[in-house]
Order: sequence, then C-alpha cells, then structure tokens
Amino acid sequence: MMTRTIALIGALLLAAALTVEAQEWSPEVAQSLIYLNSQPGDWVGQGQQLTFTPADGAFTVQGTYNSGVQINFNTPNYSHFWFLDFGPPTAMKFTKGEYEGAQRFAFHSPTRPGIDVSGDGRGCNRDAGRFLVSELVFAQDGTVDRLAIDFEQHCEGSPPALYGSVRYNSAVALSPRVSVGNATTLKGNTGSSDAIVTLAVSMPSSSPVSVQYSTQDGSGHQGIDYTPITGTVTFGPQVTSQTISVPVLGDRLARGNKIFHLKLSQPTGAALGDALSNVGILDPNISLTALTMYGQPGDYINSGQLLVSSADGTFTPNRNFDQGVSFSINNSDFWNLDFAAPNNAVLVPGDYENAQRFPFQPSGVPGLSVYGAGRGCNTLTGRFSVLKAKYDASGNVKSFAADFEQHCEGASPALAGSIRYKSKLQQISVSNAVIANGSATFTVTLNPSSAQTVSVGFGTADGTAVAGVDYSPVSQTVAFSPGQVSQTVSVQLLGNPSGKRFYGQLSSPSGAPLWINQANATIP
Repeated sequence: MMTRTIALIGALLLAAALTVEAQEWSPEVAQSLIYLNSQPGDWVGQGQQLTFTPADGAFTVQGTYNSGVQINFNTPNYSHFWFLDFGPPTAMKFTKGEYEGAQRFAFHSPTRPGIDVSGDGRGCNRDAGRFLVSELVFAQDGTVDRLAIDFEQHCEGSPPALYGSVRYNSAVALSPRVSVGNATTLKGNTGSSDAIVTLAVSMPSSSPVSVQYSTQDGSGHQGIDYTPITGTVTFGPQVTSQTISVPVLGDRLARGNKIFHLKLSQPTGAALGDALSNVGILDPNISLTALTMYGQPGDYINSGQLLVSSADGTFTPNRNFDQGVSFSINNSDFWNLDFAAPNNAVLVPGDYENAQRFPFQPSGVPGLSVYGAGRGCNTLTGRFSVLKAKYDASGNVKSFAADFEQHCEGASPALAGSIRYKSKLQQISVSNAVIANGSATFTVTLNPSSAQTVSVGFGTADGTAVAGVDYSPVSQTVAFSPGQVSQTVSVQLLGNPSGKRFYGQLSSPSGAPLWINQANATIP
C-alpha cells in the first residue's frame, strides 16, 4: 500500500512540476494526505520521503490549543504514527496566510506562530520554521472541514529541513507557492536601519522561482517612515527562503508605531500564496513595553545582548508578597524579574543599593532577582533604580520603569538591564553607514540625552566584505558627555569593495541600554 501511495504522490508532484512550467494552476480532486520530504540529517524525518492517506491508516484533523489545528495519522499496527500541530499567535484568528518565525507549538511565544511535526517516536525540543496556510475552512460546529498547509521545520535550529504538506478534503494542488511574511523592526534616532522581510517558497522546486516586490504605505508613509523599494527576488532550485532589506527612517519624534506593506506580483515558476505582508515599526520615543539586558562575558544568566519587546513576547506584571513588583515574560523562553523595597515597604521611585536575592533578602535589604531560560542565581548582589511605579486603586501595576545591575554568586561579571512597562526608554542605537570619500561613517546616537556620561563599545564585523581586505577594522569606545546625543565612527575602505557589505555592532553599554545594536555598511 505504501509503495502505491508513494507512486501516486510522485505522479502528483510530477504533474505539479509540469503545471509550474506551464503557469496553469487548475484545481485537483479534493484529497486528504500527509506528505513528508526530509533532508539528510533531519532528525524527525530521517531523510525519508513518505506519503500517508486515509487508505493507509487512521487520519484525523481536529482543533487544539489556542485556535490551532492538529493532524494525526497512524497505520493499523502503529508501524507509523505522526502528529502535526500548527497554530497562530495567541489571540489571533487562524486564517489563510504565510506564518514566518514559527516556534515549537504550545511552547511558542504568544506573539509567534506555532509548529510541531513529530512522529515514529521522534520529535524536536525546539522548533524553528514556517508554514503557508492556503485553505482553512471550519464547519458550523467548529470542526475542520477543509485544510491545506505546506511547511518547513528545523529541529534544534539545525540546517537540515523537514518539508511537508497536509491536505484534508482539499483540492489545493501540491505545487510551490511564493509568499511574504509579516515582520517587525525597530526605529532608530537618525539615518536609517533595516527592516528584514522574508519571502518563502512553500516547498522545494526543481526549477528557479522569481517574484517582483514593492512597498506600499499603511499607517507608515514612504519618505517619512521608510524608503520605498521595488525589485525582483529569484530563488534557485531547492531554495525556499530569501530576505530583503527595507530602509526604515529614524528620527527623535514621538510619532508612534507604524505599519507599511510589502506586496508581491508577477511570479514565475510558482503561484502566489500570501502576496501582502505587514511590516511593523516600533518607535522607542513613545511609552513602550520592553526588556533589554546586556550580560558581560562570564555572566551566567545572559552573556551578551537580549532585547524582548511587546512584539516578541507577553509581559505580565504583578505585585509580589513584599509589596514589590514582579514581571513574567514569555518569548518562548520564560524570564522573570523581581523587585522589592526593604522591610516590605511599597516599591516607589528611588535608588535601591546592596540588593540581595529576592525573596530571601534579609530584613532591611532590598530584593532583586532576574532569571530565565532555565538559568538563575543561588545568591546574588546588585542594585536597581526605580524610575517610575504607578498603581491603580487595587494596587495593580499601571506603569513601571527600572534599571538594574545583578551579579550572580558574587562574581564580577554583571548583568545590566532595563525593564519598561508602558513607560519611556532612554536608549543607544546605531544607524546604517553613509559611504563617501573612501569611508563608511556610522552614527551612534543616545536619546534622550543624559546628565551623566554614557558609553558603548563599537566594533566592525565581516559580511561579504572582509576586514583587512575590504576595510580597516575598528574597535573603540564611544562616549557621550552630559547633554551629547550623537557621535560618528568612520571606517576606512580598502581596494575596490563595490557591492560588498560589513557591519557596525554595539556592545557593553554603560549608562543606557541598547535598542538597535547592529547597522550595515553597504558599498555601492
């Protein structure tokens, strides 16, 4: 039976390939099947191609957690059994569209879609992937009536992919479709930064696929919020994703979060799937919700930079039993922050020195604890400053702002960070370089200004351009004197590196957190 069904799907795919060449997208007979196409090295699929239909065993589709859909299959003797889960971000309706940045279903960030394909006793601890929903129809009783999903899954973030398709009472052909996913980016203080938008082909194609793209206004407007672009993206055979960069314009005005669109048209080699994306721009000059941390090398909790915004996860504040404030943050990892004043006093704005691990701090000592992603301190020392703490009549947190520094087990490496909940954030950003007179000049900005000296590390990193060959590497500290808000760093170009790119990166902030920590120098 398996040989017959594999032959059947091979014929369908061949027909689909011929259809691609002819650019005819006629519907097929409604069918139900699971098709798996695993690359060598993929743990779940073991490098196999498998097809299952109701003729091979029990095949069911049902609704599941958070408006998601679960597809189950097993042969009569359970020689094969598979479970496929797909779902939208929390509180979103599950509809047709391209779902980029998917994480493991049921453990995904509430702001991300979920995917989890497992079977024959193998599954992923962490998933990364995407899927295209071409058809999703529910019956009046809420059961799934028709379904068509094509997906790409990577176990533990490894390169080998498990590609696949699910059809349930669906006439949607097993053919490549090209789509564009939604994206979110950060607005800088000046110049431009990059919005990275992903375009994807729903399944590997043996022939090249190309599509034209162009930007369109939403609440964000060209020339004010972003620079309009048009172009063509080409996918080589078997290539399933490409990214493009849209310049987002920075300023110090509090104009609010914006959205613009990227639209696809004129495909060749594939049909259009989801042809319109929303690209969100987060404005740091308004009240926002975010956690930003930088751990010095050797810090156990988070070595390096972490930024979690309201686009990346959910923030849940509560009053802890010491009349302090605690936050739970879910961005697929779980982060927790606890702040408490000495002697169970209500937490109010002020500086809190010599803090110890909450809730085990002695009487008369403030409490602090920042932990997450499975890592925490047994003991800690630190300090924090509460800049804003507003509560409603019931004592619930309305808005909050704090900066903190924590040392695990009394060690020297520090974890420094800032939490903002419906409050403003002073931040450091870097803008894309301006190329002129044989140099690439990056602009590093602080907004708003500070009454104290603020500093940040700046260093170059290779892209297609190579240090010492295409440019002279730079590593230095950028300092802002009181009242100063902008500094530039020039990098000398070498030879003729036309068409190449390298990066300017920020690290080790002191006095203010990082917002945009990487910018590019693209040499025309």
